[in-house]
Amino acid sequence: MKKKALGFLGGIGVGVLNGLLGAGGGMLTVPLLEAMGVEGKRAHATSLAVIVPLSLVSAGIYWQRGWVTLGEAAVFLPGGLVGAAVGAKLLAKASTPWVKRAFALLLLWASARRLLG
Repeated sequence: MKKKALGFLGGIGVGVLNGLLGAGGGMLTVPLLEAMGVEGKRAHATSLAVIVPLSLVSAGIYWQRGWVTLGEAAVFLPGGLVGAAVGAKLLAKASTPWVKRAFALLLLWASARRLLG
């Protein structure tokens, strides 16, 4: 029951961040999944299963409001698809401590960029 409550409340937080910040909820999903007992690599992979539908809902709402143009988004898709495949293969080979450190560095970089930029 405790995991379900954490999952539901965490889902609300992740959804709000995703809708407000544009997929920023993924940075919250991984730590929440780990707090629920999901192992590091599995938490990173599972976060994608959470973020994809949330991102589709957010993008659909943005599109309805005219804030998204498919042409602008399409520029990133070919490289993004290649990068996603490479990243998924790298995750399978990387050690969990390395993945956690890389994720922490990404969070620090994103934080510094937002605070200083």
